[in-house]
Amino acid sequence: MSSSFHLLICGGGIVGKACALALARSGLDVTLLGARPAAALPAQGYAPRIYAFNAASRQLLDALRVWPQVPPERIEPIRAMHIRADGAQLVFDTRDTQGEALAWTAESDAVEAALDLALRFERQVVIDPAQASQISRLPDASGWQVRTRDDRTLRAGLLIGADGEHSLVRRVSGIAMDTHDYMQRGIVAHFHCAAPHEGIAFQTFVDGGVLALLPLASLHGRHQVSLVWSAPEALAIELLALSPEALAQRVEAHLPAMRARHLGPLRPTGAAAAWRLQRQLARRTVGEGLVLIGDAAHRVHPLAGQGLNLGLQDVQVLAHLLQQRAAGQAPDDPRLLRRYSRARAEQVRALATATDALARLYGGHSRVPAPLRALGLQATNALPPVRHLLTRYASGLPYLVS
Repeated sequence: MSSSFHLLICGGGIVGKACALALARSGLDVTLLGARPAAALPAQGYAPRIYAFNAASRQLLDALRVWPQVPPERIEPIRAMHIRADGAQLVFDTRDTQGEALAWTAESDAVEAALDLALRFERQVVIDPAQASQISRLPDASGWQVRTRDDRTLRAGLLIGADGEHSLVRRVSGIAMDTHDYMQRGIVAHFHCAAPHEGIAFQTFVDGGVLALLPLASLHGRHQVSLVWSAPEALAIELLALSPEALAQRVEAHLPAMRARHLGPLRPTGAAAAWRLQRQLARRTVGEGLVLIGDAAHRVHPLAGQGLNLGLQDVQVLAHLLQQRAAGQAPDDPRLLRRYSRARAEQVRALATATDALARLYGGHSRVPAPLRALGLQATNALPPVRHLLTRYASGLPYLVS
């Protein structure tokens, strides 16, 4: 069988689903390939994957009428962030944003389920759960041909790759990816804490890596935090071999340095999970009738918590540009795609460079003396205009096209 669609998105995660919804709301007919329903939320505790959604991401999900469908009792505003290292501290709070929060923590599955609900009522989106097996350029260069694993052929004038770090779309397009392996793993686990976290995220640089505790909403009256420990490979293997209770004790040992002693003792809610940490940047994000978004285009170190936010801002900018295109201008017009590429390049490069610099600065092989690092952190904390500027850029709002 052969079917024709003008616009096709490969990849059915949060970024792919948000893209399908945003482009449909912009008046385009969309096929979303490879989309699967979100996993059910656990009856007790939180799902493993937690994200901190910045102001730009929240703005997009609000506009798509998705955010109000996320269970409010599972959303926690981050009202302050306390960063401590080398005896110095840097504190961000809502005074730096003039908003209600710096960011909001929520489960990946909860947000994805809300996207599924919105897509169910969006008539301009065709959801196809099949996976792409082969992708090729049409002989007349008028678009792309996608072969599915269940032996169907789809055609599209514009192909959007939202299919993750191992993107098939990127590979067949011939776009190279620059990769740096940090030789670290991100260790994730959730803990009950003994006292309220008061909406504060705590972060410190330790053991050649980064340890962060993100505030979670209280469930059943119990205070909770989520650990993200970017640990060097040897340490990560050691941590993953620990029992949940022993891992909690290792984290507790760092609470005094984070000025978060009041959170202890920590009680694990389940086993830890982990993933490899790499910086990956596609050398191009557009081609002939093709766009890369999300992890297919870029991955950055998680110490700033901006990976998913970058992908959602890709969606917001792409949808805006396609909606504002001139009458009669096709969505795959090269001028539109180049404009998208330029609009996203600054933020992605700036954030990748900043997070990479911090990861190296506080890494195990850093040549910068600790007193000098402390001076820089303390100087930033003492300059409110600098803090305001950093917080505003972390919100993602300055990078959205108007």
